[in-house]
Amino acid sequence: MRKLASFLIVLFLVITIFSNAQAMDIWGKSEVPRITDPKNVPQTIEEIWGDYDKDYDKNNPLEAIIHKTWEREGDIVVNWVQITIGTFQGKKSIVCGYWAYPKGAKNLPAILNTHGGPQTGNEDGAVNFAKLGYACFNPNQNQNMKMGGKAEGLPNTDWGALDAESHYREGPDGPFQACDKTIDAVASPRNNWQFLRQMSGRRIISFMQKQPQVNPKKIGIRGHSTGGSLTVYQCIDPRVTAAVPSVGGVGGFMDKHPIVTGNTRHLVLKGPLPKLFQNTIESQAYWKAMHAPVLLLGASNDFNAPDWNCLEATKLTNVDKRYISCANFNHAFPPESMIADYLWFQDKLKGEFKFPPEPKAELLLNQTDGIPIFKVKPPKTELKLKRVEMFFTDGRNPLTRFWITGEPKSNADGSWQIKCPVLYNDEPLFAFANVIYEIEPIKAPHHRYNGLSEMAATSNYAYAWPEQLQAANIKPQKTQNRLIEDFSAGLRDWSGSLGNGHWWSIDTRKISDARFMGPKGADLVFEINAPQAGMKVGVVAERKFMEANNREHAFYGFFDMPRQGWNTIRVKTSDLHNPFGWPLDDWHKLSRLVIRSANSLKHEVENNYARVAGATAKREKDNSSYTLKLGALPDKVSSWDEKYYKEAGNEYTKDNMLTKDDIAAKTRFRNLRWEGGEYIERTKPYVKEKYVNPETPEK
Repeated sequence: MRKLASFLIVLFLVITIFSNAQAMDIWGKSEVPRITDPKNVPQTIEEIWGDYDKDYDKNNPLEAIIHKTWEREGDIVVNWVQITIGTFQGKKSIVCGYWAYPKGAKNLPAILNTHGGPQTGNEDGAVNFAKLGYACFNPNQNQNMKMGGKAEGLPNTDWGALDAESHYREGPDGPFQACDKTIDAVASPRNNWQFLRQMSGRRIISFMQKQPQVNPKKIGIRGHSTGGSLTVYQCIDPRVTAAVPSVGGVGGFMDKHPIVTGNTRHLVLKGPLPKLFQNTIESQAYWKAMHAPVLLLGASNDFNAPDWNCLEATKLTNVDKRYISCANFNHAFPPESMIADYLWFQDKLKGEFKFPPEPKAELLLNQTDGIPIFKVKPPKTELKLKRVEMFFTDGRNPLTRFWITGEPKSNADGSWQIKCPVLYNDEPLFAFANVIYEIEPIKAPHHRYNGLSEMAATSNYAYAWPEQLQAANIKPQKTQNRLIEDFSAGLRDWSGSLGNGHWWSIDTRKISDARFMGPKGADLVFEINAPQAGMKVGVVAERKFMEANNREHAFYGFFDMPRQGWNTIRVKTSDLHNPFGWPLDDWHKLSRLVIRSANSLKHEVENNYARVAGATAKREKDNSSYTLKLGALPDKVSSWDEKYYKEAGNEYTKDNMLTKDDIAAKTRFRNLRWEGGEYIERTKPYVKEKYVNPETPEK
């Protein structure tokens, strides 16, 4: 028996050695080999990156070239740098970008800052962190984008034999699809359009570690939107010491939930590909492999990183982590949330700040009046508490729901609470709080963070499912409000900005909530303070569940302001049309209301709407409904004269809790409301209803 056991052990070792000898080296020694046999395709992120971390830099010189150096305000040195990513199919792939640091700097923490969208490099993307006392690299990861400014005409990013620009390739294998311009010749995670960008990020880290301005043991990484996804992908690099992904990189796009809606994407994979996707491309696999402190910067209604997916992703890692969010924002943040990335790096890379612990929150369902209580307790910290903001919603779709802001009441034990009157007891209830602390004003001249003196710490999300609400005898509170917004709280329930007199725009999801939904046949009415007579204002109502990519969902109109000072704007559904000329059918299936300058709306219609809707009209040429009809656009539009509002704003400036945009809103708008019409029984906001093209009534 012993001889048999010994024989089996020897046989196992021989088989193992033979198997290892036959295993393909997917990274090679100087050129990255092209996988042609599906059996050699790596099945996990560990299989992909293990040998890369071990040998790739050693076998592939960076060949870094600094093509040009110049200086910016605040004694910031900027360089345009070229780095070799690797050789594929006999051709080199290179990445170029901006490398910036304070003049004379030595041994600084370094940050790789990656932008979103098409991954276009931006000089300020590097300079802004240099102004904050870091060395920073901002890559241009779009080879089709020509650089301007000091980098104009210089060598630019070139993927060589590969195509790293096509987000979606045609074929049954989706993100794995092979073609003659992919790394591998068979379906492989290395064919994903972001993979070469992952490699470029690792090579940039290698470059930064070799620079005299950098402490090689203090490497941070951050990115916004698609850059947030890349941050998550790249922060499993063992050299990363702190990470801040922003509204991206949370995955969950195939995780359908029995109640939560709007968090998945249209990704159809068959056979073994769903498992391969989950193990190699899905962001959640990378959260499981994180090793460095991570702060996820989110927005409650973000289209790219639904907050439910954010919560699920952060559960997957055991590293020091925070989730910072904000209510009723999409892909943007208020200043007290936006500052989180800087403070996280100040803590983890410099040790010059102590980021506060997560506030602890809970829902107390069993109440005698049947109305849940949401409670939060700020943690002990040396920071001074300024205020507590508490929010709740009974909307199940994280993209479109509106968060109600409560009026917090303090308790003797240091906790705060609000009541959460819900409209339904057969819908989920979600709640979170932002504890706002006072911080030392940021000292960074020529930087948008300069002077900021508040930060937000977001609590855990507390939530209850319908069966829990029913078991606790929660009583639905039927409320309907004709007054949507009086602007007494400024833009608290809005996003957007009034800072640019030519391009201003503000928007809210308030009208999607059944509490503020419009009666059938009502007029939408508000007052607006015009700086001069004869101006126009734009209004857009976006209808839910229509094809946003075709711009079917956007119904817009231009409205006259005949006098200087306060004008009453009255909007009927028949006044708003989409780019195909369809009038808005009703107020009850809206997702967003936008009030914006006529100039910016005209530009949006003539460019964005016309381009996207025009492509649809061309594609649907046999369908007479899809005929581009942009409607009458104003010939002349004018911008705000900001001087007009200076006197009007003085009465509000003593309230230091208001931002400049809040003050501007109070001087420009008032009493957004519904007039007339009839309240009728409505389906729940998340229930889809087919658009019905109504007969446009005579005015």
